[in-house]
Amino acid sequence: MVDIGKLNRRITFLRLNTSEDEMGQDKSEWKKYRTVWATVKPYKASEYNFMSKLKPEVTHRMYIRFRKDITADMRILYQGHMYSIAGPPLDMDNAHRMLEIQCEEVFESVKYQL
Repeated sequence: MVDIGKLNRRITFLRLNTSEDEMGQDKSEWKKYRTVWATVKPYKASEYNFMSKLKPEVTHRMYIRFRKDITADMRILYQGHMYSIAGPPLDMDNAHRMLEIQCEEVFESVKYQL
């Protein structure tokens, strides 16, 4: 169990918002949804070869107070880094006190090569 006193980092949950632009085309962007206190723990960092390019993989576990409105289709913004949620948030000990969120850092604009 994570000590509530260790929720000392601010993370922001983002939702994908789809709207129509002036040309009638769908436009998707990540919009801020909620900012909460969290504990952030790096879990694993590695690199793998994907289509002859070296890609980083960084995973974290984030712990927040229990909320029903957090889903796996959201993203998390923390210290300028974007994280995708890797699965449904886990209700720790089924006690409705804390959620464990496993996530991976998103490297959309970074190019890595061999």
